[in-house]
Amino acid sequence: MTRQRITRALCRLALPLGLALGTGCKSSQPVEVASVTQQPPAGPLGSSEDGLHFLPAASRPYVEIQPVAMEPEHAAIKAPARVAFRDGALSRVGAPIPGRVVKLHVEVGEKVKAGDPLVTIASPEASSFHMELARARIEVETAKDQLERQNQMAKQGVGREYERVAAQHRLAETQASLQHAQKAVSLLGKSSGGTVVVEAAIEGMVLRRFATVGAQVEPGGDPLIEIGNPNALWVVAEVFQDDLALVHDSSKVTLEFAALPEPVEGHVEGIGVLIDTGLRRAPVYVAIDGEAPGVTPGMFARAKIQTPSTTGVTVPRTAVLIKEGKISVVYVEEREGVFSRREVATGHTFGEYVQILSGVKPGERIAVSGALLIDGTAQRIL
Repeated sequence: MTRQRITRALCRLALPLGLALGTGCKSSQPVEVASVTQQPPAGPLGSSEDGLHFLPAASRPYVEIQPVAMEPEHAAIKAPARVAFRDGALSRVGAPIPGRVVKLHVEVGEKVKAGDPLVTIASPEASSFHMELARARIEVETAKDQLERQNQMAKQGVGREYERVAAQHRLAETQASLQHAQKAVSLLGKSSGGTVVVEAAIEGMVLRRFATVGAQVEPGGDPLIEIGNPNALWVVAEVFQDDLALVHDSSKVTLEFAALPEPVEGHVEGIGVLIDTGLRRAPVYVAIDGEAPGVTPGMFARAKIQTPSTTGVTVPRTAVLIKEGKISVVYVEEREGVFSRREVATGHTFGEYVQILSGVKPGERIAVSGALLIDGTAQRIL
């Protein structure tokens, strides 16, 4: 093959690639190179470059982005609660003496005042107490007469001193016996002869009536009547021991009842000191602000106790990931589809929300769900 033919063959091969080989290789059409638009790299779970993480467009609908802030409703302690009578607003009346029920004076649901009759009991022991009281009164009067007689004899010079002193001692003994008998009878309440009338100790409503006519009763046994004051109620919230440090007197509380259309407002009135060893909870006593029609003893509620936390921001727990087994991180959106990783210091956890003390600022947008699509190397959610 001649040199001229070899040169022509090389030119034909170089033209599609836009190369000219050797002298005499000519092209009548210039070769154009198409421009390529640069796209940010993005792998299946996102890739990183210079500290930035790129999220594929196909994964973006599965990542929720929200601005962060300190939301008071999120920094609240949620606890189960129940409506109960205040201390002293519930009275279970029992039998003061053994006997038999002969009359019931009240019905369930009836309102009573302190001192109203509830139950009449017939008791032989009550009769004995009254007999002892009568005997003690007679003995006191007799001892007084004897002492007066000895005093008169001493004035006339015919009495003996030791007899006068003995009369004084006898009077003191009988007076002590009288006081004991009076106290025993007073403990019976309203009574006469062999009957005792059990009276209400507080004002309220009859909640239960345990006694029946003809029933035999005795002290320390089952109660006869249960009375409660429906106007003296509070709500007892069971708070975890880890959350007690954030609860303070007068903290605002929102109470949600399944039976009521609107929540009820209240405030913390007291914090219990005894912790249930099984549930690790302690009672927090909440007073209801104003009137709350429809709230009755025994109702269950959900209490949201506001805390004084104002530092940092609150975010959903799903926004915080754990790196390397110990570092808490969130992913801040720098621009659409591009995120930067921030190490954060977490504070208290409020149910489904967690307090972030440092690392992000209010107003910054972070991934609150689906963050594992941004960085697949994270180990777990907080």
